[in-house]
Amino acid sequence: MAAPREKVFQALTTIEGLAAWWTTKVDGDAGPDGVIDFTFGGDFNPDTKVTEFDSPAKIGWECVGGVEQWADNRFQFELAAQDGGTHLRFRQEYANELGDDDYGVYNYNWGYYLWRACACFAPPAKASRFRPPQASARE
Repeated sequence: MAAPREKVFQALTTIEGLAAWWTTKVDGDAGPDGVIDFTFGGDFNPDTKVTEFDSPAKIGWECVGGVEQWADNRFQFELAAQDGGTHLRFRQEYANELGDDDYGVYNYNWGYYLWRACACFAPPAKASRFRPPQASARE
């Protein structure tokens, strides 16, 4: 991410920061031992307890309510300074085995929203399409 890890840490540990990239309705306490209430809609409204808070290097959450499939799941964000910005490593530890469709949806969604978090810190860029190497004449 094109931002110092202190700034990225703040995006993961404040109500305002979380509302900037995941869901716009965030309540609770995002500090050490706090519980964060995320509202998305329908039956997907996870409540997470802050289990790790090591500024500016690591944040950990555990789902304590709001989404049955996420019960007791753990989430960890590790931040390392890298080339003037931040390298973010995300981990999700599932407490219960899920179906393939659930894994696919959750992995896609985490990728999308973490990409949005990265975009909050990056300067605007032009879309970049894949360009295959010059092909030789086809037979």
